[in-house]
Amino acid sequence: ILRNLISEPALKTVTMDGHTNSETNESATISCDTTAGQFSMDLQRNWSPHGYDRAVALFEQDFYDSSHFFRVVPGFLVQFGISYTSDVDLKRLGRTQIPDDPQLDPPIPFIEGTVSFAGGGENSRTSQLFISYSKSNGLGHAKWETPIGMVTSGMENIRNLYSDYGDMPPWGKGPEQGPIHARGSAYIEEEYPLLDKFIHCSVERNPENDSPKEQNVVTKEEKVVTGGVAVDTREERNLRAPKDNTQTHTQTSIFSSFAFILIVFLVILFAIKRPKKKDEKNK
Repeated sequence: ILRNLISEPALKTVTMDGHTNSETNESATISCDTTAGQFSMDLQRNWSPHGYDRAVALFEQDFYDSSHFFRVVPGFLVQFGISYTSDVDLKRLGRTQIPDDPQLDPPIPFIEGTVSFAGGGENSRTSQLFISYSKSNGLGHAKWETPIGMVTSGMENIRNLYSDYGDMPPWGKGPEQGPIHARGSAYIEEEYPLLDKFIHCSVERNPENDSPKEQNVVTKEEKVVTGGVAVDTREERNLRAPKDNTQTHTQTSIFSSFAFILIVFLVILFAIKRPKKKDEKNK
């Protein structure tokens, strides 16, 4: 579970969503029910302040409820975020573009479970998100592809999302975004009835000084981003404490001291005996 990155100085901002937020180190746990099962994400504000504020605001207003995972490409990503809400103000919020957030240095890698906004150019992020299915060197280079969090549980359900329709045209036979915006859920239900969708998501904000405690586990495929943060939480195993080498170090020090004294003694002894041999030869 990701926690160590929330350690930067506070940044006071007034977000485009109308919220004043000085909690740069805030995080939020998003717990979602879907037709494929439950999953949870931990979003981190100091990874992407604008992205975090927008995503959390939308989840808190049920923007993603009942919407479909319309792009499911195994080995690459799953994309979602076109809402069927009838709330005019919420629709407007979801279509308002937000500024890009620069990647951290070093950048957060895209591995299985990384959550990011999708976009189509500079400062183009609105409401669409994607979850990476695997390690990818091709993601994260675009300015809008700055991670905002990680899937922390239920990744097996994300892997099991229906994917037989493939990617969107021309790479596959999946849904096109234009008709989803125009026709809403009817387009998906009529032409892509097997696609999975959200049921409902809940949000729990974790203020700067009230983040969930880190678990004493690492994973078999652990990755470290910065500050010792593990970003892959599969196949957990207990951390083992390092061995106590105090006794070994003490023994080594005693041996070294004894050897030094012995060498000094032999040098002095040799220096004393050598003049005596010269004197005997002179006689």
